[in-house]
Amino acid sequence: MAELTLDATVQEPPPGPVTGLALALPPGLLTPEQAAGRYFLARCGAQSPAERAEEWSIYLRRPLFVAGQGRLASRMEPPGEVWHFLLPGPLTGPLQDPGYAWLARRRPGETVNLLGPFGNGFRLHGHSRNLLLLAEPRNGPATDPDWLALLLPTVHPMLDRGGRVTLLLRQREPLAPGLVRSQPLAVEIQTASSESEWRTLLEPALAWADQVLAGLPREGYPDLAQAVNQVRFRLEEGFVQVLVQADLVCATGACLACVVPLPGGSLTRACVHGPVFDLTRLVA
Repeated sequence: MAELTLDATVQEPPPGPVTGLALALPPGLLTPEQAAGRYFLARCGAQSPAERAEEWSIYLRRPLFVAGQGRLASRMEPPGEVWHFLLPGPLTGPLQDPGYAWLARRRPGETVNLLGPFGNGFRLHGHSRNLLLLAEPRNGPATDPDWLALLLPTVHPMLDRGGRVTLLLRQREPLAPGLVRSQPLAVEIQTASSESEWRTLLEPALAWADQVLAGLPREGYPDLAQAVNQVRFRLEEGFVQVLVQADLVCATGACLACVVPLPGGSLTRACVHGPVFDLTRLVA
């Protein structure tokens, strides 16, 4: 039986401060307004049918999250769409993930075998004009997501509709100059180096926003919900969406590696019902 997969062609690496992989995909698989937070599963190591039948040295597919859209791949027939994908680091040294390190070594013209796209991503509401993005840097294992990189694909769709975007980062290190240069001038970037500064900046931003998209660790969800309740009197469904970090292995919910606890003791599966969830589903 033939595999229900696609072979994406590697393009020139995307510019910018985020380590990424550029792949040309068939037209229509993704749309700019619904790409952020969605993912593919990439086969690492063996690509040809013969290799896939025998080579299992890097046997688990690695999730590739959309990190932006690139130029049109005009040399494809028909012309394909180039998308940028996040490669979690480090990609060298003793802590490297062998699958992502293999993907980082791919050169333009080579192919990567993909399954997908999967999952529910961030969705911009039709009425939204003031978008607040909340993120903090990766502080866990090398394969944890770069929260900020996964939020950035929502910037241009919001600006294209005449909206405004504020990016609020919780980080103690100085902001990378490459990040500032890579963003449109219309994007307001604020940083908080302490918890008190974060709260000071967060409250007026919540009052201004029509919609909030967040990339934060799970332990921060109750505090975010509490802040919304204090500023807006009630956390309403649709106001805050969060991307949950989970082990996305099978994309079908069968392996249960990605289960997410819900209030009341029940569980859900991030690979099929997420990885982006409404915050009202995750807090009591």
